[in-house]
Amino acid sequence: MPDEPRMFALGCEFFDSLSYRHIEQDGRFGVEMDVTDDLRGPAGSVHGGLVAMLVDVAAASSVARATGRPVATASTSIQYLAAGRAGPLRAIGGLLRTSEALGVVDVKVTDVGRDDRLLAAAHVTLRFLSGEGYVRQT
Repeated sequence: MPDEPRMFALGCEFFDSLSYRHIEQDGRFGVEMDVTDDLRGPAGSVHGGLVAMLVDVAAASSVARATGRPVATASTSIQYLAAGRAGPLRAIGGLLRTSEALGVVDVKVTDVGRDDRLLAAAHVTLRFLSGEGYVRQT
């Protein structure tokens, strides 16, 4: 995929420091991340907070790509269904609707290395930011 505008990468140093990839699957957008030992908890599974981050990035990418506008998360509901263990983990957003102020996305997170086992299902509402959104001062 070509270099992404900063709004699609979310422009946050924390996100930028993680090794995830933007992907497109069947016309939907999302992210994929390899599971490494430093991401595993004592039981060997990925922390739910990392799954939530993948949901957030997939949802924001879906709305920003469809509209060309920067967004911020307004609300998220996640149902955790299984533990992520093998990887890579894949979060794919399905854009449901956009309005003047909001975008709504359903996201599914799967463990590709475990036969695409469904790990989480989420419903995310994002609001559009005015102008170019957050611009980091360098």
